[in-house]
Amino acid sequence: MKTNATIQELNQALDQVNKTFEGNIRFKGISQISANKVNFTLTVHNSRKLGGRLSHTGRRIAAACWHVHGHFFDCLFSINPDAVINSLGKKITAQAGNWEDWSIGQQMYSDSCECDDNHYLQYQLAKFDSYSN
Repeated sequence: MKTNATIQELNQALDQVNKTFEGNIRFKGISQISANKVNFTLTVHNSRKLGGRLSHTGRRIAAACWHVHGHFFDCLFSINPDAVINSLGKKITAQAGNWEDWSIGQQMYSDSCECDDNHYLQYQLAKFDSYSN
């Protein structure tokens, strides 16, 4: 993903996300690619813990799920409302594009994890939504 947000802002958003996802989220890569562009990838420390992705067969993948990305973007927009994220040909801003689901082959991206089964996560995300509104 690419963004006009700073590395410092991305790290602040990551710190906020890790309060919800029990410290399991990290950057797989983060680099300044130009004066006002940063390239980054979110992943997990442990695919068996909160925020890990599942393949369509149920195999665990060392990648961050849809909920992690959506929450990360919400946190980033609360830090920098003018941030723009470009991911997979999609433009995501504070006004549009976040929490949009799409097909990743045999399943929807939002269904490729166990977050919907995790009541702790649902509580944390609801609590975040009440603070940000």
